[in-house]
Amino acid sequence: MGKGSGGSGMTRGDRRRNARRERLRAMLPRDGAVIGIDLGDEKQAIAVVDHDVRVLARKTVRVKAFRLGEALDWAVAQARAKGFTAVAVACEPTGPRWLQLSERARLRGRRLLPPTARPPQP
Repeated sequence: MGKGSGGSGMTRGDRRRNARRERLRAMLPRDGAVIGIDLGDEKQAIAVVDHDVRVLARKTVRVKAFRLGEALDWAVAQARAKGFTAVAVACEPTGPRWLQLSERARLRGRRLLPPTARPPQP
C-alpha cells in the first residue's frame, strides 16, 4: 500500500484529482448539462455533455464565434430534450473568441464556465 493511503491504495494525486473533480461538479448541478465548444476561426465544434461527460449531441458549424447564437440555441434544445434543466457553456481561452462566446451565452441567459476549466479556489 502507498504511504498515507490509509489502506485504500489511493495516491495523493488520486485525492487531488478527485477533489478537483468535485469542485468542478459543484459548479453545475447534477441535472445540468454543459455545451462544450472548440472555438476556431470559421469552424466551431460543439458537444453537449452530461454531468459525467457523456456526449448527448455533437455538431460542427461554419460560422465565426460572434455568430454562434443559433448554434447555442440548438445545443440548449438538445440538452432540454434529454431532460436537463440547467445548461452551462464551456470553452478554452482562445484570444478574443471566448469573450464573444461569453457575450452570446449571456444574452441567452446561459453561464460561461471559467475558460480554464478550473473553478475559483475556496
